Amino acid sequence: MSESDVDLRAQVRDKALGLLARREHSRGELQQKLLQRGYKSPLINQVLDELCARDELSDSRYAQALVSHRAKTGYGPAYIRQELRERRVDPRIIDSVLSDAEFCWAEIASAKYASHFQNQVIQDYRDWARRASYLQRRGFDTETIRRVLGEWQSPG
Repeated sequence: MSESDVDLRAQVRDKALGLLARREHSRGELQQKLLQRGYKSPLINQVLDELCARDELSDSRYAQALVSHRAKTGYGPAYIRQELRERRVDPRIIDSVLSDAEFCWAEIASAKYASHFQNQVIQDYRDWARRASYLQRRGFDTETIRRVLGEWQSPG
């Protein structure tokens, strides 16, 4: 390996560590950022392999941090799953982290619903559907939404 290759490898590693110092990244996300900065893919992969081997880069740790953060800000598992997919986290890691997450999704949905709609009475089916859609966009499944809103029942 030539001296310029060693220097370039150190440059890629320093850039990757600088990005990781700010926040956790998925491997795919970090790879994309390094590609955008003009580094070559084989070199990036070598550096990322080293960082993974030294546990300085971990998709599992990244996924756990993202699940925790998103759950605390009122997002459900479907939203979080999609975000992790977009960041190129392995689906097996996503499944594992979400199944190990110790959150009550119904409580999170209920709290988010209460803060957003603040004791407003549901007026009609259209209003009920709008509220259900709000929770669905935040990543909650039909069962959780029905636990929070109840089934639609027309007045009277």
